[in-house]
Amino acid sequence: MPRKTIILAMTQSNGIVELIEKNLQFHGYEVLRVDSILKFKYNNLWERIYQFFYKHITKSDTYKKKLKAKQSFYKAQQLLANKNYDYALVIRPDVYPQDVLTLLKQHTKNKFIGYQWDGLKRFPVKNIIHLFDEFFVFDHTDLTHPDYQSYKLHSITNFYFDMVKPEHIKNNKLQAYFIGSHQACRVAAIEHCAEKLAENGVDIKFIIPTSKSKYIKYYKSKYITLGKKNRLTYYENLENVNSADILVDFVITAHNGLSFRHFEALYYQKKLITTNTHVQYYDFYHPNNIFIWDEKNLNGLQEFLAKPFIQIDTHIVEKYSFKNWIKTILDTSIP
Repeated sequence: MPRKTIILAMTQSNGIVELIEKNLQFHGYEVLRVDSILKFKYNNLWERIYQFFYKHITKSDTYKKKLKAKQSFYKAQQLLANKNYDYALVIRPDVYPQDVLTLLKQHTKNKFIGYQWDGLKRFPVKNIIHLFDEFFVFDHTDLTHPDYQSYKLHSITNFYFDMVKPEHIKNNKLQAYFIGSHQACRVAAIEHCAEKLAENGVDIKFIIPTSKSKYIKYYKSKYITLGKKNRLTYYENLENVNSADILVDFVITAHNGLSFRHFEALYYQKKLITTNTHVQYYDFYHPNNIFIWDEKNLNGLQEFLAKPFIQIDTHIVEKYSFKNWIKTILDTSIP
């Protein structure tokens, strides 16, 4: 039986695209990645000079955006050639020009799927959502977003990568792990949590992979590791997840959906500290395993750390696997 074919269009996102590609292959799909078309370079010196003066005079990047869109479309044509694919999955469709999305759809035989794994308030897709056969959002509150009431949206969570298998590692001391981009809205929470965990004898591995001085100046705690050299691929991140005892999650105020960290904690059987209060309504929530923090105080943290981890039913765990996620999006009819 021939393998199903799928176009995978997304940003590179620190190597997560490679993991999604490998997981698709692991579950029987032949994959065409098109993220390379987003890479841009000027064709000649004239374009670069023209852009410099155009931006200086008009205070606009319109010319460069047009060049990027044209270049992306040409690259997509070359990659797709004359071949059609069973499915296309576009993650973060807002980063792709509309004519590229239209081209991808023309080369898709069955479902053309969009997935916005960040909130619609943060990355709007109103002008392109009509192109898709099905459109999924990870933030369930986006279903009631007033700007999208005329569109049929479907809510789905993120997932864990089931191709990567957990390995039990015993640490001499509890280790807490967090990695995330700089977001001014969560600096205070990150530092306060790191300090409190350290006070309770926990080893801290909190990473903000930036070398920009305008961001670094926000962080005062000695427990925060900064610097571009600490930027990890997503696979390297999962190695840290596997070796930690506690994962820490700080929700970004622009959305309410659950980050990947929640499902990694479930799969790797790690305790989780999170500021996302919505996790209490999920079927895998257990107070022994997940500490919901309101960012005001960490009362009860010591007791939480001492509680035994409670094993979650296997059927619930498997529900959030990549295998089930891709099956739901591509193969299961949506009522």
